[in-house]
Amino acid sequence: MAMATLEAKAAYPSNMPGSLALTTEAVARMMRQWNYREGFGLGARRQGIIAHVEPVVLPHRNAGIGHDETPHDNGLQNTPPVVEDEWSRRWRNLSRALSLERECCDKTIALLCSLQGDGGSAETADALAAVVVSTEVFDWERTPGTWRASLPPATIRYIVEEVITPRMAADAREWEPVWDPNCQHWLRPWIPLVGHLPNSLYDTVESKLITYADHHGIVSSLKKYLHPTQWGAFAGRHILPRLARLLRELRITPPKQMDCSLLTVMLWAPLVRAQDMVTILEAEFFDRWEEALLHWLRSAKPSLGEAVAWCTGWRNEFTRELLAHERVLARLEAGAAMVDRETQGLNSLVGYRV
Repeated sequence: MAMATLEAKAAYPSNMPGSLALTTEAVARMMRQWNYREGFGLGARRQGIIAHVEPVVLPHRNAGIGHDETPHDNGLQNTPPVVEDEWSRRWRNLSRALSLERECCDKTIALLCSLQGDGGSAETADALAAVVVSTEVFDWERTPGTWRASLPPATIRYIVEEVITPRMAADAREWEPVWDPNCQHWLRPWIPLVGHLPNSLYDTVESKLITYADHHGIVSSLKKYLHPTQWGAFAGRHILPRLARLLRELRITPPKQMDCSLLTVMLWAPLVRAQDMVTILEAEFFDRWEEALLHWLRSAKPSLGEAVAWCTGWRNEFTRELLAHERVLARLEAGAAMVDRETQGLNSLVGYRV
């Protein structure tokens, strides 16, 4: 019998789970008396575990037994939106600006050549010669604006006022935003020379856009071609009132948000001044948001994890620019403090502090 026990002990690796070599001699002797076989679990059918219970590091200091990291199905963003890094954004914009300059130069030469072929004036011939000479800058390393700066001021004035603007006016009257949202065929190619939409054409463009004022793709494409004063006027008439109405009519329904209007508002938010957006949020959103949060916390008494996920989901919907605004942060912090107070005894709102 002793020989069989020794053979069994020798047959099972001493460093494997369930080995009696991992315990004391007294415990090993007792286990053998109870017919324990190394490598098997305890129980009538040896169904018990043989490996050690592994310790689990809880993710937060307030997390206890039963803590679950599974995202709550609350209809909100579980993670912050992915934001393009600043270097990539600047490089893309630089590349586009340089390419647009070259395109503008080529189209200007083509246009002046066509006018010259139709019996153009001496001014047209002089302008064409100056533009042709300016193409030398494209053989050097340059920054946006270098090509325009190489042209004589009189040449720029003649091309913009006498050649491009009349042509743009005719094209603007025929422009259909739904077919050419990026103004590719009449405005965009001339931006390196004209700088922005001529003031004389603003009323025409605005009248065309009114029909599509709620079409983000069309409106956002035009912003970069308008002077800040022009864009401020357009946004004040057609964008800000709509965003205020969306926030006013937004239904806030914890524990699950069904109305996605805030996502629509945040899609448009980068098109308007942050200060204007904050004013609208304070007037139409934050008070009702805090009221809905407080009512839910007191009536439904959700768990801390669910309340945190709900608040964090709302925070993730805001744009990065708005989250950097101190008045927006103050209102989000007020919601965080409310959850702290109402969840009684928990030290802090883990993972939500902004």
